[in-house]
Amino acid sequence: MLYQSYYAPKTVKNALTHLAEANGNTVKLIAGGTDLMIQLRERMVHADTLVDVSGIEELGRIWVDKNQLHIGAATTYTQLIESELIHQHAYLLAEASRVIGAPQIQHMGTIGGNLGNASPAGDTLPCLYALGARVTLASLAGERHLKMSDYMLGVRKTAMQPSELIAKVSFNIPTGNTGTAFAKLGLRRCQAISVVDVAAVVILDNDCISHVSIALGSVAPTIVRSRAAEQILIGKIPSDDLLDRAGEAARQDISPITDIRGSSAYRLHITKPLVQQVLGDAVNRAKTRVQYKDD
Repeated sequence: MLYQSYYAPKTVKNALTHLAEANGNTVKLIAGGTDLMIQLRERMVHADTLVDVSGIEELGRIWVDKNQLHIGAATTYTQLIESELIHQHAYLLAEASRVIGAPQIQHMGTIGGNLGNASPAGDTLPCLYALGARVTLASLAGERHLKMSDYMLGVRKTAMQPSELIAKVSFNIPTGNTGTAFAKLGLRRCQAISVVDVAAVVILDNDCISHVSIALGSVAPTIVRSRAAEQILIGKIPSDDLLDRAGEAARQDISPITDIRGSSAYRLHITKPLVQQVLGDAVNRAKTRVQYKDD
């Protein structure tokens, strides 16, 4: 058997109680199960008990509180694709969600699953890094709020304790002339794990870049913020030459490996044009201040 017992609590407190009462058993949280069920079937992980949080209403919503946008951990990729709040304030999350699997996966998979799986190839994760997001971890003792860089510790390693669950992820709503963008390179057009993916947030002030954040996935054990590229861009008027130099600088910040999807050399090579593309899209969107549903 893949597991011995299954619970579907309707509140966060009840879910946390199941975690706290594990009594030495291995308890796994599940929502869409698009990663976990495969891992269980392939014996990559073990679970005595599954606690299904997909029916907990408060974990499956997107809302704004003051100047922050909050996304519940059980929010699906389809919800991100269709949300007006996401389109208005964090369009790159909708872009990333569109290229995760196929519609069947998008209907089931969740942003909390991407966070819990903690793969450096998780497509929403560079977006959350670029947005400066914080992860809220809940337990019966209270909540912890961690920056993405403090939450993700390595390949499939996080700071989450066995008694905790991911409640939500939150970030300050970007203001001003803001543009966001995401792009990935896979080995096929759909249902592909990223060879490299890039997310960016750009804010323009009087035609100059006043803020920029660039994050890359599948190029290191965790998501990488390209500080070198960001420093080149700050305070400058965007141009093809500037974005070219930023793309080249991004290569300095990554340490890709060779695996079945691509060599280290290829990842280094493709990073520059992918960063240029994403920055160009983000800059153009910042200039128009329009977040389009379909580009």
